[in-house]
Amino acid sequence: MSIRISWLKCIHNMAVSHSKKSVLLVFAKSPEPGKVKTRLIPDIGVNAATNLYKELLIRTLSTSIHSELTEKQLWLHGDLQHSFFTSHNEMKQFSMKSQVGNDLGERMFNAFEQALKAFDHAILIGSDCPELTPSDLATANKMLLNDKDIVLGPSEDGGYYLIGLKKNHVQFFSNIEWGTEHVYSKTRQIAERLDLNIGLLEKRSDVDRVSDIKLFEEIKKKEKAG
Repeated sequence: MSIRISWLKCIHNMAVSHSKKSVLLVFAKSPEPGKVKTRLIPDIGVNAATNLYKELLIRTLSTSIHSELTEKQLWLHGDLQHSFFTSHNEMKQFSMKSQVGNDLGERMFNAFEQALKAFDHAILIGSDCPELTPSDLATANKMLLNDKDIVLGPSEDGGYYLIGLKKNHVQFFSNIEWGTEHVYSKTRQIAERLDLNIGLLEKRSDVDRVSDIKLFEEIKKKEKAG
């Protein structure tokens, strides 16, 4: 009997260990008018920019839900009790967290710092890359489960839409000019200086300019056509 109990405990511990290997961190803002997609407001207006952000966020959450990662956290900058989050059933599949820090880099560092205390590795994504697929997340996860120390998903504008880490490094999040075309290249240079094994995903587009909106509409048309 004692052998059987010990064996069952062993199986349980193995299952718990496996479930704790990876976590997905979705970084997002509360969709408050005038505070999201601000670079697009001069071209499309406050309401259209806010509605676009909501659409992109819902799409990102859906992609996350359909991924193989069972542990999912939604890290918010803004009001966690915003009606957008309390009225969508998708939120039930995410642990809600508050971003902490003075800028994007500090907030990402703090999120990784907390996540990597409980998980072997963490994958962080934004909420404005409509080309992101569950397959991208699965690929990043497999890379980190194997030999990669860091995984990056470069975006067309010079940033990145995904970063995955096994160990947190403050260098990735300090002295970076966020929102510029140098974010990805500088992050990769830092990883190379740290002698880390780097995994790269396909380059994707995010939505920050009017031309990006047109690309998003084309993506939706193709999906609708089958």
